[in-house]
Amino acid sequence: MRNLMKRSMGLFGKKPQIYSKPILILMGAPGVGKGTYGKRLSKDWSMPIFSTGEYLRTLLKTDKTDLGNELRALVKAGKLVGDDVIMKIMEKRLFTDEDKKAKGIILDGFPRTVGQAELLDKLGKVQAVMNFFLRDDILIEKLAGRRECEKCHIPYNVATIIRDGYDMEPLMPKKDPGHCDACNGKLIQREDDTEKVIKDRLIEYKQKTAPLEGYYKKKGVYIEFEPKKGVKDYPEIKQKLEDYIKTKQKK
Repeated sequence: MRNLMKRSMGLFGKKPQIYSKPILILMGAPGVGKGTYGKRLSKDWSMPIFSTGEYLRTLLKTDKTDLGNELRALVKAGKLVGDDVIMKIMEKRLFTDEDKKAKGIILDGFPRTVGQAELLDKLGKVQAVMNFFLRDDILIEKLAGRRECEKCHIPYNVATIIRDGYDMEPLMPKKDPGHCDACNGKLIQREDDTEKVIKDRLIEYKQKTAPLEGYYKKKGVYIEFEPKKGVKDYPEIKQKLEDYIKTKQKK
């Protein structure tokens, strides 16, 4: 951890930059829907969302340096990106493009390990952590059905899951099922959304990221939600977070 902090000094100067506004973390296994919910919260709350996953995918396509090559190898193998690489990403992006009018920031996909969480605590105050969870078989089906716009990366999904109390309809474009509503970009399936890679990612998630649940429970900022209805759960998710934050602010 001490070495990790030393490496973080590159962006922040002699002392780490402190983020003074509220930080909201959305966590959960791949495919649980945190990206979709996060984008809606970002719009409704006027808070920018920083998705390490989306940023990494941009680097995968555009970065020709050793960092880009390292990321491509990890993703194809279905491995989580290590702390060292993530901190390079955070140094490059997190606090350097803040909207000055923003009320805070939503983090999607960071932190992924307890070590990263400890580092984040030195950079700002986490106000709330919402953990989304689903059964493994549901996650696998959702991930296999996931599509995204190749241009603007808006997420869609072709899977229909209606069983065992789950009621998830496909999330498809309204105009053309093969093209994005926002920019007309072609919908594609990510190369890491194959069944084998998905299963490997879930195993690694449970091993490395799930311990964050205990970490944030001890901090007293943890809540969880099982989104059995997909996007139809969003109003309840938003309300639950708003009620939780108001309660914390009163204490």
